[in-house]
Amino acid sequence: MTESLPSHAPSMPPAAVSLLRKLSEQRVEFVLVGPLAAAVHGCPPTAEGVEVVPARFSRNIDRLAKALRGVDAKWYDGADAVEQPVDLTAERLGTLGHWPLSTKLGDLDVDFEPPATAGHLDLFEGARRFALAPGLGVDVAAAADLLRIAEMRGAPSDDTVAVALREVLAQRADRIRVTATESSTI
Repeated sequence: MTESLPSHAPSMPPAAVSLLRKLSEQRVEFVLVGPLAAAVHGCPPTAEGVEVVPARFSRNIDRLAKALRGVDAKWYDGADAVEQPVDLTAERLGTLGHWPLSTKLGDLDVDFEPPATAGHLDLFEGARRFALAPGLGVDVAAAADLLRIAEMRGAPSDDTVAVALREVLAQRADRIRVTATESSTI
């Protein structure tokens, strides 16, 4: 079931929507993670790049390779800000776990196994499908899973996301306690 984008979530950046749409058009199975996924859960947006965890089965990797070629993906080394052509075959994609890429539609991080996870299946279990734009349903990792990833990465940008996710999870816990209290008094 695809849920509407929550009212507290900001509108998604157009470039990110276009990039996610390209992945979806090729039927790539993935879970959205990172700052955009955190924004869906109510965190302030901190970045416009897209981070995904694709399923590792061979047909999906073939689809991913085709989608990446379609958006002119290049390896991006943020430290040197150098874009390098990369062999985007399914065989090559399967050899590395993490692919920081630059595309004609914006930055894309492809990570087959983010820290503190066992990859796609682990995240898919708790993910919920949201309509991020008309006709675009995307599996978004659970807030608790996003927090796990951010805490393990420990980069300054992840620290910002982790603080916001802790607040979101605390607010949810408070709402659950209030609802339980109200139900017990009825």
